[in-house]
Amino acid sequence: PGLYSASIVLGSQNVNVEVAVDADRINSITLVPLSDTVAAMYPLMQPVMDDLAEQILNTQSTENLSYSLETRYTSQSLISAIDRALEKAKVK
Repeated sequence: PGLYSASIVLGSQNVNVEVAVDADRINSITLVPLSDTVAAMYPLMQPVMDDLAEQILNTQSTENLSYSLETRYTSQSLISAIDRALEKAKVK
C-alpha cells in the first residue's frame, strides 16, 4: 500500500503520474504537477489521463484499455508511466 509515482518528460517539464494503491486495489491515478505551462502546451494530457484512470479504476488493470487514434501517443506514454508506478508498488 502507498503512493507510487513515475515521471514523464514533456519538453523541459516533468510530470509525475501518481498511483495510490492499497493491498489489493488501485485507488487513484493522478497527474502531478500539471503546471499551467504543461496544460497549455499539452492540452490532451489531463482529459486522456482522466479517461484512462477511469478505465483502470473500473477494471483494476492497464490491459485492453481503449483510446482514440488521435490520442494514442499520449495514452501510451501515460499507460507506460502508470505501469512503471505499479511496478514500484509490487516491489515493496
